[in-house]
Amino acid sequence: MSGARITVVNTLGGALHHYSTALVATLGGDAAGVRLIRVDEPSVAGGSALAWLGRTLRALVGARRSGGRVLVTWPVLGHLDRIVMRVVLGGRADAAIVVHDPRPLVHARGYGRLARWAGGWFGRRVRLIVHSETARADLRHDCPGDTALLLPHPVAPRRLPVRSPRDEMCVVRVLGQYKPDRDVDLLRALADRLSGSNRLEVIGRGWPAVDGWEVRDAFVDEVELDRLIATADVVLVPYRRFYQSGVAIRALELGTPAVGPAGSSMSDLYPDDRYLAGDSIGSWCAAIERAIGASRDGTAALARAADARARGAWRGVYAVS
Repeated sequence: MSGARITVVNTLGGALHHYSTALVATLGGDAAGVRLIRVDEPSVAGGSALAWLGRTLRALVGARRSGGRVLVTWPVLGHLDRIVMRVVLGGRADAAIVVHDPRPLVHARGYGRLARWAGGWFGRRVRLIVHSETARADLRHDCPGDTALLLPHPVAPRRLPVRSPRDEMCVVRVLGQYKPDRDVDLLRALADRLSGSNRLEVIGRGWPAVDGWEVRDAFVDEVELDRLIATADVVLVPYRRFYQSGVAIRALELGTPAVGPAGSSMSDLYPDDRYLAGDSIGSWCAAIERAIGASRDGTAALARAADARARGAWRGVYAVS
């Protein structure tokens, strides 16, 4: 589609497939002139990081030809992406990049002091977008000259799947890749309290063994991830530090409550702290118990409310009627 009003360049075509689809819908989709260009990362397309950068540059050239505003979903080179975008798109282009993890949870290029300075100085016309107050605060600290725009994480409510009759034991699942900021000590402590009456499962790439939990170290594709969320009674988000959780968003969309730490971006998803836990194991157990007894229709209603808030915020910024 030429002449797009907004071109979304998804530089993590595999990992952010669901996110980018939800973002396009949030912005109004085809009816609003929103175009999506997918760039697959090396884990999907194969090849090197340099080849990934080459594919990203070609996508940016395509976005420039389409005209309109450009929104990149993930920085391939951290803050240096702002310079790349300014050069390829032109100095006057209306461009923005979503910074999901201002202080990366895994090793990433382009987040050091020099890269932050260069990106802010030479690419300052490229705006930064974040999805949580924590992310905005960290960017404000690390990049004093920049003001990041806080917009809600896109939410895509879906038809609730039909559930099979519940087993005698409730299913508590942790889903997603292992990262150093995952709170494994918390999971061990929870196992001592929950293992008798619940099935405790961890499924994701790179996880070590965790006492009391059934761990499956494996990549989970989109279809399987939705199935695992939909068949769980509760999804846990056991982080010591994180900015937003795509798994928590997807759980909300599918009517499965997600339990995570208080003071995190998960508070944006729920009207109160019913599924938020403090520092004590008891507070985590209480939140899990409330989530297990929750109405799936009620959780789905929260997803619709979150979607409405996201649409209003994004379309206000991008002037979509």
